This record gives sequence, C-alpha cells and structure tokens, in this order.
Amino acid sequence: MIRFPHEIDLISESSSILFLTSNSSIMKNGTTQIVLIGGGYASVWAYRAIVNELLIEMIAGKVQIRIICPDDFHFFHGWTAESLMGIVGDHNRMSPLSEVFKYAEIIKGRVVRINTRCRNVRVDLNNGTGSIVPYDQILLGMGSSDSDSIVGLSEYAYQLKSQNAYDQTKSRINNLIRLAAESDCQTAQKLLRFVIAGCGFTGVEVAANLAEFINALKKQYPSLCNIRPSIYLINSKEELLPGLGRNFRRIRQYADKTLLQYGIKVLNQLKINRISDKGAYLSDGSFIESEMIISTIGQTRLVLDGTENMERDSEKRIITNSFLQVNHHRGIWGAGDSVQVMHPGTMSPCPSNALWAVKQGEHAGKNIARAVLNQSLKPFTYKGLGQCASLGIGKGIGELHGIQFTGWLAWIIRWFFFQYFMPSKKVMWREISDWFYLFISGKRKYVNIPENEIGIISKISINLLKPLYEN
Repeated sequence: MIRFPHEIDLISESSSILFLTSNSSIMKNGTTQIVLIGGGYASVWAYRAIVNELLIEMIAGKVQIRIICPDDFHFFHGWTAESLMGIVGDHNRMSPLSEVFKYAEIIKGRVVRINTRCRNVRVDLNNGTGSIVPYDQILLGMGSSDSDSIVGLSEYAYQLKSQNAYDQTKSRINNLIRLAAESDCQTAQKLLRFVIAGCGFTGVEVAANLAEFINALKKQYPSLCNIRPSIYLINSKEELLPGLGRNFRRIRQYADKTLLQYGIKVLNQLKINRISDKGAYLSDGSFIESEMIISTIGQTRLVLDGTENMERDSEKRIITNSFLQVNHHRGIWGAGDSVQVMHPGTMSPCPSNALWAVKQGEHAGKNIARAVLNQSLKPFTYKGLGQCASLGIGKGIGELHGIQFTGWLAWIIRWFFFQYFMPSKKVMWREISDWFYLFISGKRKYVNIPENEIGIISKISINLLKPLYEN
C-alpha cells in the first residue's frame, strides 16, 4: 500500500530538512516536480485537477506535488461577514491544509525568490531556516493582500483579507459594542460610528451585516435599544456595486433600499484622502469622526524577487496567455488574484474574486497535467457564472448568467453555492451546524450567550448532522 506524506514537519524532523535541501538524496530520479505557491482557492482547485489527471503517475512515483504556504489552513472568505458577526465560528471556515492537500507535501514557509533559469524557488521556512525547492511546473497562486494606498490606512484602519487583519477587525467590533452597552447614550452613540470604504460586494455586505448584527444584539444589551448606530459607506463611484453591469438595476435598487432601511448613509462620488485616529478626511474636504474605519477598497500584489521581468498590468498582476501560462516563461503558470487572465468573451481582465480563482486554478491544473503528459494545451474558456452577496439573513442579491435574484431566493442560492465550494466537507458540516443553531434558537452562537444555552442547542444541531459530519 502506497502512503503519501501529508505534511513536512520542518521543525521537529531533521530528515525533512535534508529532503528539502538535498533534493536528489531521497527523491527518485526523473520525478516531475510540481510546485503550487499558496494555499488559496487557485492552488486548491489546481491541486484537485492535477490529482484527478495524474494520480497513476503520482502512485508510480513519477510525479510529486509540493505546496508552499506559511499557513496551516485554507481560509474560506465567503463567510467573512457571517463570521465577523457571530454566526459562523472562525474554526468552521478554516480547512486544514493537511486534509485539503492530502497527496501533496506541504512546505511551511514563504517563497521569497523564483530562479527561472535554474528552475527553483527559495523559501523562508517558518522555523527560521531557508530552503531551495526545485520545480518542473509551478503555479503562481499567491493571491493578493489588502491595499494600503490611503495615507494612515495601515496605522488607523481595519481590513479583512489576511487572517491577522480579520482577527483585529472582529475584536474591535466586539469591543466597541461591549463598551457602548456599558456607556451612557451619548458615549454609546459616538462609539458605534463606523466608516466603511468601498462599495463593492464586500463593502456593501459588511455594512449591511454590521447593522443587522448591532440590531440583533439589542436583545442581549437592552441599554442599546435607543441607540441607532451610524454607518457611513464611502463610494468613489456614481452607484453601488460598480463591478455590476448597467443592466442590473433590480439588484442595485434592492441593495439601495436595504441599506436605507438599516439607516446606512451612502456617500457617492467621494474618496477617503486620509485616515487619522479620529476619523476619515474625504475628498470634498469634509471629515467624518469615527471610532472604526474598515477598508475594502482593493488589492495589492506581491512582486517576488525573480519575477520583475514578467509582464504585468497596471495593478501589478502578472499577465498570462490563454492557456494560463506566464508569457515567455516555460513551466510557469498563474491563476487567481496575482495574475491577469483575459475573459474569453469580453477580452477584458477577469474579476479578482474567489469564483474566478477557483475556475482559473482548475484550468491551470488541467493544463499542467497535460504538459506533464505531453498533451496539447487547452485555452481558458470559462465565461462566468454570476455574483452574489448577503445583506443580512434572508436579504440576498445575486445574478446567475444575467438572471437577477433578490431576497430569500438569492440568499438561499448563495448559501448552497458557498457550501459547494468549501474545500473541506468535514468543516462544511460543522459550519452548517452553526446555521442550524441560528435557525433553531434565533441567536448567534459566537456571541456572549450563556454556556448552558449553547450546550443544549448545539447538541441538537450536531446530533442532527452527526451521520454526515463523521463521514
């Protein structure tokens, strides 16, 4: 029986360090080395595609897959708003990489340089040492990080993309609500003043769910009943959801109406010029005092040493061809936020979001397998499925192949869609139990609710799902 290593423990196993630094001492001669950089959506679906196509070659020892990532988990960003607001547990959106990449070797560290001439990468390992990892085929799936283009943003604002930034944002929201509940009305009103930069799907989703969250907590904190939080949504464009086409009027109108019902103030055609510890300075010269500014304004890309000569667009995305190969670089592929892939229909760059990273990663994985098998490559032909967002429980917006949905129908479609794309089904069933808890109890499991209540209701929801959960 052939066993695949799930993970390389570089801290405790000296033999593993030897494996990485002396490549040919353990590996079989002639083994094709496939390296996937990052543990995000692109790498997950590229890995699945490669395994589906090359499992026989992997069993025979002819192909080896290595994942280079500093994290232990894949973070599912689809449930970010629901996790921030106490519905889904943070641990129930984190899929262990050892489970996701079951037939690969996981190298815990960060790629700091790619040597395209020698066909290897230099890695700074989590244990403080370094290593050189060879490749025959490599996928650039590093993703992106939050933009810090506004003066004062990194010092005074809160963001969501990295796990550390997310943790700080969640902690700040909970602390402000708790402090407001313990304060007089005037102080509480001041504490619950939020500014959210960016009116794309993420910004709108966070603003709406934050408003709903505070309203829901008024049952737990009666002192907040007479407090109406002030939430400002700063939009540099003329309309909400600028990524949508002009013909999606119904979705925009529903979003406008929902935000208005929550009391959220949308400020269109304005930008944040500067952020201080007191609030945000806007492009029209005005100032909004705020205890918390959350930025969802965009992404920035890492330029690795050795990739400077790769062709990039104005957003620093590496440009790929229709096969998802990096132009003029043999054996180097790209997918996800770190690269520019042209839409096969519009011939404009594909959006930088999870669904496109999934589809690009899957296609790149298939083409990597074709290259290993000396088969003809196939161009990327995926034209999109749709977009969706939750503006609170039962308040969804979305479009599938141009057909618009709102309300409960859109919310349910989104819910099932996200379940399908969660990398770990075990984690998915645990996350579904969080939703059972909400719908059975009417309360959010990860808010300060008495332990005895959580125990009873959690037991019911987990027992209902146990047969699926254990499988």
